[in-house]
Amino acid sequence: MPETKQKGSGSSRGGLGSALVYFAKEPIPGRVKTRLCPPLSEAEAAGLYRGFLQDILRPMPPHRSLVYAWSDAGLEELSALLPAGMELRRQRGAGLWERMLNCQKELLAEGHEHVLIRNTDSPDLPLELTAEAFRQCGPGRIVLGPDTGGGYYLIAVSASHPELFTACQEGGSEVYRRTLENAAALGLEVIELEEQPDVDRYADLIALWTRRSS
Repeated sequence: MPETKQKGSGSSRGGLGSALVYFAKEPIPGRVKTRLCPPLSEAEAAGLYRGFLQDILRPMPPHRSLVYAWSDAGLEELSALLPAGMELRRQRGAGLWERMLNCQKELLAEGHEHVLIRNTDSPDLPLELTAEAFRQCGPGRIVLGPDTGGGYYLIAVSASHPELFTACQEGGSEVYRRTLENAAALGLEVIELEEQPDVDRYADLIALWTRRSS
């Protein structure tokens, strides 16, 4: 069992159902949102991402809610941002896809029926889409939420599929299309949610500000 830090008592280990996982990095200057620099400074980009985490990280009962951190660096700072009822674990693996697969395998092996991994780059993602993903997930089926950059903000599975991430370039604009192709080759049904924006580049940030000020 991997080491887990838990805030409060809102998360139960008994009667495991579904797991909601936030993949997050520690808000350290120079390590997060670097594609926003310039015009933002590294400190400003880290502060922005810290704000994203404060907006996004929320438990979602009755689902078990966890944050999987990218590294040990700044782990205590990330732990301080967690609301009560959330757990913190360390990601394992060389790259994003290996880390996602290891997370899915780990939580499914613990007895969770479904595992949903979502990003921390979409601060205005409607909660209803996460709830819909849990409702739609099932055997022989995955749920994907496409983002506007060619990737996805959410993936929900009820079994691990290593081949699902084959030939997916991390951060590439063809990730979503390639994942759909891999799912078809595996004979998996894909439930596609509404496309949603994320914040990777400065233009995305301007668009976020525009949405929030309208």
